[in-house]
Amino acid sequence: MNDSIAKNSNIKLSASGRIEYIDAMRGFTMILVVLQHVASFCWHVFGNAPSVHEYLIQFRMPMFFFISGFVLFKAGVTWDVQQIIRFFRKKIPVQLLSPFLFFFLYLFVTKQPLIEGISDPAKSGYWFTFVLLEYFIFYAVVRFFVRKTWASSIILLVLGLIFYLPIQNVLPFSSFTMGTLSVVEWKYFLFFVLGTIVKEHFSRTEALLDSKWLLAICILYYFIVNAFRNLIPVNELVINLTLSLTGLTIVFAFFRKNQSLFSQQTVLGHSLQYIGRRTLDIYLIHYFLIPRNLDFVTVFVDHPMPIIEATVSLLVTLIIIAGCLLISNILRLSPFLAHWLFGAKYPKIAQ
Repeated sequence: MNDSIAKNSNIKLSASGRIEYIDAMRGFTMILVVLQHVASFCWHVFGNAPSVHEYLIQFRMPMFFFISGFVLFKAGVTWDVQQIIRFFRKKIPVQLLSPFLFFFLYLFVTKQPLIEGISDPAKSGYWFTFVLLEYFIFYAVVRFFVRKTWASSIILLVLGLIFYLPIQNVLPFSSFTMGTLSVVEWKYFLFFVLGTIVKEHFSRTEALLDSKWLLAICILYYFIVNAFRNLIPVNELVINLTLSLTGLTIVFAFFRKNQSLFSQQTVLGHSLQYIGRRTLDIYLIHYFLIPRNLDFVTVFVDHPMPIIEATVSLLVTLIIIAGCLLISNILRLSPFLAHWLFGAKYPKIAQ
């Protein structure tokens, strides 16, 4: 699929056939994830003081799930029983078993009760891989029963729009079930579906991004609405959705337009792509390395300095990511641990 996309555009593929700027964009998104966690857990800035994070969060997780959907879609794949078995046999260890191991270890280290941790929708931060597995299930079920791609895409989009609503208020499940399934996080399924649709219709997407109107509208909308959102008499869900969509479009277009900057031949591109290929490792490990409750650091809340706070948080973020990559590479010295913790393939043994 990536080869066919590259033949019809100027996309650069890595030696392994991956789209380079998509890997770089995933690495950028992983940095944003750790950045917000640093701001939230270290000096409690997010939600307590003006900061760049209130804007980054508008497209950060939507972009992560969009990329997951983009990478998932493969043209010509028939979601029959055999394909579903093969797919989940590969995904369950890295989406469920390995994250649960890190999650349980984190609960033990932080002395949190197991049942409370499991019923917590955020899973102490470890919700992402579990929810992504649920997304895979939703996607596979629809594609299994609706074989026409266009029809299944419509159903998935409708399902994504329904999930974007606060359905946790109407579903007849107990609070424990809701929390265990992290139902509140199903709202990102819409962006996951959009990622699969963009991959399927990539040439049309590129044509839209190359038009002179789309990006102009998205950029103007994003900045104007953020500047005057308190004065706009529109439902908050609609505002949040449109800001996420326009923000995601801007970032995607930026990486696509500047893909030479994010290629393997540049330091920035090589670094972001490496982080992008190690997102699972960083995600699972970084919670152990973030310093929590630094109550003595109150300057960013008492005297908001968004640029300085973001710079300090970014520095701490890069140090934490470097530590995660070091630990990851040590664990990956064992092919067994690399496979069962991070989903790496066993190396082929030369005959």
